[in-house]
Amino acid sequence: MNQPRPRRLWALFTLGVLVSTLPLPATSSVERLDEVLAAMRAAGDELKTMSASFRQTNHDYILSEDEVVTGKLFLRMPSDIRWEYEPPQEKVLLVGRDRIRLYNPVARQVQEFERGKLRGAGAELLVGFGRNDALKENYDVSLMDETPAEARLRLVPKPTSGSLFTAIELTLSKENWTPVKTTFFEANRDQTEIEFDAVILNGDLPKDVFELRLPAGVEIVRGGL
Repeated sequence: MNQPRPRRLWALFTLGVLVSTLPLPATSSVERLDEVLAAMRAAGDELKTMSASFRQTNHDYILSEDEVVTGKLFLRMPSDIRWEYEPPQEKVLLVGRDRIRLYNPVARQVQEFERGKLRGAGAELLVGFGRNDALKENYDVSLMDETPAEARLRLVPKPTSGSLFTAIELTLSKENWTPVKTTFFEANRDQTEIEFDAVILNGDLPKDVFELRLPAGVEIVRGGL
């Protein structure tokens, strides 16, 4: 039997490499995205409470500067959120069913307004946590890449979503299918990145965590921001 010539062997090897590196058919990507979204929905349906530490990096595109703030986050489904920012940027953002309150202890002032008057405040920063039934209704979603431990999604808001951002990237842990990092892109090319750590799902929360206890003399400004 004739042996393949070296050139033929090289051609077969090259063809094999090319075939192995060709992108998967589009249907496979779509099917995998549907699997990821289904896993997120299942995790969201089970979520009742969450607490976590966070590190938020605000990148100013024009100044090419980063501002880093840290704090703690508390969530109780379906609508209660508390962001606690640590010094030197100390403040509390409390999102409730009907209203949002931003407490600045340095200024001794609380800004208070109806939730519907500030779209996305505090809540859109937690896209990917909790029920995700309307994710594809509000965003064009694509699967960017995936590792054995994580999957990364890109969300482009639809015009009807009322989003404050031009795009959102979610890096999801495959252990619990909730974000470990979220990056928000704005029209002016500023970016905000939030990394979540020490996440506890469905644990007990402090009894009064969603109450805002204020010292005497704090000014309350309603309808402002």
